[in-house]
Amino acid sequence: MRALVWEQNVTPKEVPVPPVPKNWVLGKVLYGMFGPIDRSIMLGLHPIEPNRVAGSLGVIRVIESGVEADDIRPGEVYAVIPYCRDGIVGIDYDGLLAEYAALPKECLVKVSKNDLRPELPLWIEFSFLDDILQVARGKRTLVVGCGFSGYVTARYLKNECEVTVACIERALYDDIASLGVDVMMLDNVANKYDVVVVEPLSIYSTLQVLKVLNEDGVLVFPPTQPKVLLSYSGFPRNFHVVRPQLGNIAVGKTALSEIPDKLRKNAYAILKHLDEIPVLVRYYGRIVYTMEKES
Repeated sequence: MRALVWEQNVTPKEVPVPPVPKNWVLGKVLYGMFGPIDRSIMLGLHPIEPNRVAGSLGVIRVIESGVEADDIRPGEVYAVIPYCRDGIVGIDYDGLLAEYAALPKECLVKVSKNDLRPELPLWIEFSFLDDILQVARGKRTLVVGCGFSGYVTARYLKNECEVTVACIERALYDDIASLGVDVMMLDNVANKYDVVVVEPLSIYSTLQVLKVLNEDGVLVFPPTQPKVLLSYSGFPRNFHVVRPQLGNIAVGKTALSEIPDKLRKNAYAILKHLDEIPVLVRYYGRIVYTMEKES
C-alpha cells in the first residue's frame, strides 16, 4: 500500500498492509491529516523511528477486527484520537497517512456517516475546546499564539470570558483583532491572567508563560501540543496544569463553523494524493488526505 513515512522528511513509499494485533482493528483510511503533532516531529521536538507512517488525526472505516475487538464491526466509521493507552498515533504507532491503518480500539470514537467530510479531522483537532471553556468561563484568559489555533480558540472563548491573545509572530494578528478581543505581542504583555492557554508549537512562549500567570492560576496545554518545555523560577508558588481531552467532535464542528473562507484557504489544504503532501507541508500547517470516493 502507499503511505507517507518519516525518513529525513516525510516521503511517499510502498509499505506492507499492517497486521492486526489483539484489541486492534484494521481500517480503510477515509481521511488522514498532517497536523500539529506531525509538525512537532518535523521541527525535531519528537524522536521518531525511521519509516513510521505519519498522520496523527483521521477517520477510518473498519474492515477487520482483531482478537477481542469484535465489538467493533466491519463497515463502521470511527474517528481516531491520537492518545492511546500506551502511545501516540503517528509517533509510537503508525499513523493515518496511508491507504490502510491498524489502530488500538481504545483510540477510536464512533462518528456518524452524515459527518463524513474532509474537515472531520479538523473537528477532531479542536474537539477539546469545551474543556478549556469550562476552566476559563468568567476568568481573565490569555491565549498565546496568533496562528489558526489561536484564532479558533479565541473565537470559541470570547463570549464567555475576558480574552487577550498574545502573538509571538504577527500571523493572524489583524484577523484575531477583528473578533473584538485584545491582541498584543507577547513581549508587551504586562498584566497577569487567571488562565493561560499555550497554543501548539509556541516553544518560545512556554519558556515564559508562568511570568504572566496569577497565583493559583491555570496553565492549559492543548492535546495537540505533545511535548512541553517550561522554565520555572518559583513564581507563582501554586498553579494548576490542565491538559484537555480530544473526543467531543460536535464541539470541534461548532468551533470551525463560519470561519472566514480566506482563513480556511490559508490554514489547510485538502488533497486526494499522498505524493503531494511533502511539498505542501512547507506552506500549510494542516493537510488533509482524502481518499477517492468509493464506488
